Amino acid sequence: MFDRRMTVRVLVGVLVAGCWAALLPAANEKPDRRGGTIIGIVTAKGQNFLEVKAEGEEKARRYVPHWVGGAPKDGGGLDKKMLAEIARVKVGSRVKLRWEFEERPRVVKVEVLKAPEDKDEPRKGTVAGTLTAKDKNWIEVKADGEEKARRYFYYRGGTKELRQVVEDALVGSRVRIEWLFSERPRVLKLDVVKAPAKDR
Repeated sequence: MFDRRMTVRVLVGVLVAGCWAALLPAANEKPDRRGGTIIGIVTAKGQNFLEVKAEGEEKARRYVPHWVGGAPKDGGGLDKKMLAEIARVKVGSRVKLRWEFEERPRVVKVEVLKAPEDKDEPRKGTVAGTLTAKDKNWIEVKADGEEKARRYFYYRGGTKELRQVVEDALVGSRVRIEWLFSERPRVLKLDVVKAPAKDR
């Protein structure tokens, strides 16, 4: 009877120990890193990070390079190759990013799928109003519906034709101009619609 109970206890002990051993990782085993691959839009970046809003996500997540080379005193620091990759990526780019989690999300590889559209095209338009002043390098036009006149400088010095039209135009004339914004408002073309009424 005693032997049977002892045998059962020993067997239970062996089973319990075996279960715990199976659940615990081996001492020389590295824990699995969370990570994956995402596709999304770069919403912000700095010298040492990218923020990417993945498809289907509400918020962007910040990704930094891995730390390599040990402690700072030993020359360690953020992965220089990845820092160079980050520097080349433009905000607004659609990217494919592979990442791992080591203390925080780390970017392992980034591939630009589509560069952002160039939004640096100059603004331009047409304005009708009254010529209120002029000079050798600019004109002032009070557009219809505006309270104040706006100054328009010549674009690249102005064409010979434009300068002649401005020279002939009288202050007070109703004019129509074509303009663009390049650092400041620039006049490209001026047409006199109606000369000012002559004083009697």
